[in-house]
Amino acid sequence: MFLHVDLDAFFASVEQLDFPQYRGKPVIVGGDPDSRRSIVSTCSYEARKYGVHSAMSAAQAKLLCPDGIFVRGRMSRYHEKSREVMSIFDEFSPDVQQMSIDEAFIDLTGTERLFGPPEETAMRLKAEVKARTGLTVSAGLASNKYIAKVASGISKPNGFCFVKPGEEAQFMQSLPLEKLWGAGPKTLTKLRESGFFSIKEIADVSEEALQRGFGIAGGSFLFNASHGLAAETFTTESKNHSISAEHTYPYDLTDPYIIETALMQLCEEVRFRLETEGFYSKTVHLKIRYGDFSTTGVQKTFQSDVDTSDFLFKAVKELFYSKWHKGYGIRLLGVGMSNCSTVPDSQGELFDFGNDNLRKLEKTIIKHNSKKNVPKIQKARLLPSAMPKTDE
Repeated sequence: MFLHVDLDAFFASVEQLDFPQYRGKPVIVGGDPDSRRSIVSTCSYEARKYGVHSAMSAAQAKLLCPDGIFVRGRMSRYHEKSREVMSIFDEFSPDVQQMSIDEAFIDLTGTERLFGPPEETAMRLKAEVKARTGLTVSAGLASNKYIAKVASGISKPNGFCFVKPGEEAQFMQSLPLEKLWGAGPKTLTKLRESGFFSIKEIADVSEEALQRGFGIAGGSFLFNASHGLAAETFTTESKNHSISAEHTYPYDLTDPYIIETALMQLCEEVRFRLETEGFYSKTVHLKIRYGDFSTTGVQKTFQSDVDTSDFLFKAVKELFYSKWHKGYGIRLLGVGMSNCSTVPDSQGELFDFGNDNLRKLEKTIIKHNSKKNVPKIQKARLLPSAMPKTDE
């Protein structure tokens, strides 16, 4: 059985935990709302009631929620709390697949002798996280990861949903169309235009017919999801060999600046974990999923360790622009480092070009930001005029 655990409105919840005056109020974590190019990283459930969501421009969020409390992200603090939570997960299973800073899959197979039935283990885990970190998680338990992922979002925040083996199809077909995880607004609109108004109606159609209407990848996804099958292949991360982060966005990303900002956030997350967990890697990989469910990936291995955020971000941007079909909306982005080692590359580069100073500076910043009650050092984004040009 797989347990999908998702920290509720994680960044905003940490802000509300650290600053009691924010509790019960609409907290929006992201950039300056007066800047046209700033975007929302995440927001509290109080802000979501106004229609605010991640990857939205901060300016638009301010229009929707004028009384929102806008705060700059504190990634080092979020990583600190994430490590606390993930360490609790490790106590319940030897197989924890961390998907990003705020979510993970936990394989509970074989843990019954230690903790009892999986559903009881899930409730105990939720209670432990709350008691020891002050944060709440939503959890879904099912026989495959996709259903567990859907189940964890059924009763947010602080929810729990158990889909018993054999009831996966019935569970999915009982849900409204909007609960079809992985289908964005454009797909939902197309489904309605095609005469589908429930997941049950999708399940009544053959896979071949769905592929004719929604493409090979899209049709197969819809068929598998509506029948409670493993409709999504989640990137596997081995703690000893790779570190990655991915995010599915509520709306398709098309603006290059917003896409680059999203990539930078993923790069910073991966680099922070590499640094704090003591890993080194030369291999960068990128995952892109479009609005039509088609997925592509690319990776590159360098001659020396990718050991700064700037280096990683530059490498990821190059990989992205080598693969992106311009104009295609992006539903998911993932960044990772594979073939990780605890031993740094002994060869390095023949010439340093100042990289050693940059590495030392980044280590100092990470060490500084890991301290409590100190002003955090934040990385700025390039202005649009400084961004690399793409083909028109």
